[in-house]
Amino acid sequence: MIRLLGWLWWWVLPVRRRLAVENFRRAFPDRDPRELRRGVGELAWSYVELLLGRRARVEGLERVPPGGAICLGGHGGAFDLALISVARHVPVTIFVRTPSNPLAAWLIERLRRRAGLELLPPRDSMAAAYRALERGRVVIFVQDQRHNQGIRVPFFGRPARTSPAFAAMAWRTRAPLLGVWQWREAGGHVIRFQRLDWPVPEDRDEAIRSLTAASQRFYEDRIRTAPHAWLWLHDRWK
Repeated sequence: MIRLLGWLWWWVLPVRRRLAVENFRRAFPDRDPRELRRGVGELAWSYVELLLGRRARVEGLERVPPGGAICLGGHGGAFDLALISVARHVPVTIFVRTPSNPLAAWLIERLRRRAGLELLPPRDSMAAAYRALERGRVVIFVQDQRHNQGIRVPFFGRPARTSPAFAAMAWRTRAPLLGVWQWREAGGHVIRFQRLDWPVPEDRDEAIRSLTAASQRFYEDRIRTAPHAWLWLHDRWK
């Protein structure tokens, strides 16, 4: 079924296929962009699994401190399945964009809120995020997409506008830093938390620059383990 869904995207409904192929080739010139069919098929199938009530296996929960943390997450495949699976174990607050399709937006938001997720819009929500951290929640930033008002830092060798919000909160609060990533194995999806023992400079501007750049290196390292699975459909380098 995953192969069929990927084939349909590639040949029948090639939504953003040209952009995805261009991005993939620039980052991985020695790989075949047809790998993307597998990634899109896995992503589409994950929503079927989500509606069927299936969940991903969550690893590294012992690394999540009880008093709250700041976490980097990303589009490593099965984004909503991973997010909803994590929310069964950890109180999560996350910045999310609303899908443009009204029906998809209604369904996804309903599934997310039913799981106990606290959803924040990408704009004008930092005060709510700080309050969530004070309540002991894990505040997840998703910074592997373009942020038009962000700062330019390297991502796969090209400058990419990236939100400084993760770095700003880390500098201000000195809260524990986490990273979480997801991938598909033969038995289903797996999600793993890890601690990010990154130094936080005392100078605010230096901290924002260095931590934002570090966030993109975090994504690069994980994308390289399964390049097909990342969401190449977004214009990250516009």
